Amino acid sequence: MRYVSLGTFPIRRPVHGGQLRANAIHKVLRDGGWETRHVVVTPNRGARREMEAGDLFIEMPRSFRKKMARRKWRSDVAAAEFIAGSKFHRREIARFLDGFRPDVIALEQCWLWPALREYVEMCSPEARFSIVYSSHNVEQEMLAQEAMIAGAEMDLWSAQRAADIEPDLAAKADLIVAVSEQDATYFRKLNPSVVVAANGIWPREMPIGLDRWASRFAGLRTALFVGSGHPPNARGFLQMTGPDLDFLSASERIVVVGGVADQIRNDPGFPRYRGADNARIELLGVQDGAALSALIELADVVMLPILEGGGTNIKTAEALYNRKPVVATTFALRGYEQFKHWRNVRLADRPDDFRDLLAQALRSEPEQLKSADIAQLDTLLWTSTLRRLPEQFAALPRRQRQATANPADGRGRFLRDLLQRLGLIGKS
Repeated sequence: MRYVSLGTFPIRRPVHGGQLRANAIHKVLRDGGWETRHVVVTPNRGARREMEAGDLFIEMPRSFRKKMARRKWRSDVAAAEFIAGSKFHRREIARFLDGFRPDVIALEQCWLWPALREYVEMCSPEARFSIVYSSHNVEQEMLAQEAMIAGAEMDLWSAQRAADIEPDLAAKADLIVAVSEQDATYFRKLNPSVVVAANGIWPREMPIGLDRWASRFAGLRTALFVGSGHPPNARGFLQMTGPDLDFLSASERIVVVGGVADQIRNDPGFPRYRGADNARIELLGVQDGAALSALIELADVVMLPILEGGGTNIKTAEALYNRKPVVATTFALRGYEQFKHWRNVRLADRPDDFRDLLAQALRSEPEQLKSADIAQLDTLLWTSTLRRLPEQFAALPRRQRQATANPADGRGRFLRDLLQRLGLIGKS
């Protein structure tokens, strides 16, 4: 069987959560005998190097990239604008789909639905395929949260675009794959055909440079925080630990890995405490998989100060699977609630409590895991979380797509509610 996904990022060498999830779905399907392809629409010309043979790469032209930068559009939302306005590239995608003849066409996030919707309405009578919405979160809700942050005018526009696109896709999909029961509950209001396939992980790479990192942190107790440059990661860290890290002793360190390190370094509040905090925090930035594996191996604690965002957090699964003591917010464990009362997991939602628990974890030894605990960890692997997808995709109806009217205008209600929450309109 044939599967093609449409997205706004390459997946060959995954780094962030969306890439990791999409890559894992392709791998699980291929291991089950499926043939898969991926379509990318992006402003990032360097992403061409990350494509597999047989995939389709569409780069937004320079003129559009300038427009995107001028208007401060998010690259994923801009992809929806670009593809909706480019008949040439919609036809390019249509020709690719006609040539590959997929059994299942999946949208990784909702942004390329304008291209697929036209294909659905215009495809040849011989075309038989199913549509899957592979959702990473409820886009319109996540972007609405961002829009309610002071000064986030562009995110209001992004939330509006999500409200135009996502409900229409959700209503017309043959299947929605959600990452959590919370997301599934939302989508079932639009479409009864929803399944949950939680985010997972692969076993980590063999560590490289272990001796070098061990020497660097010799005699120290370390708490590891790993995150992308997504702004909520930095906001959560700064709010829960505070810019002043004097709750840590001279022999304790917070080690920050990933794009979030630059977000923290550039935060206006951070330099005020830089002199004192330089002795308590290591902002290492992006590291390769082998170096990250070494840092996880050496860490005494993994911290998850996550307060906002959508979907679920793959870093939570990584922290749990690697058998490290975890200090987290309850929000960080969404989608992994079965581990809330697990040994070596400490939860706090107030900054003072979070800092106290982090200090306690650094100053104590972890409990030994029992065999039943270790067995439960295998449920976090992608081979477990995605195991039913090949069967579920194969069972979907293959039918000629027909043009259909838009669903009842739920997006209008969403926008009114959003604008009311932002105080831009009054309640009727």
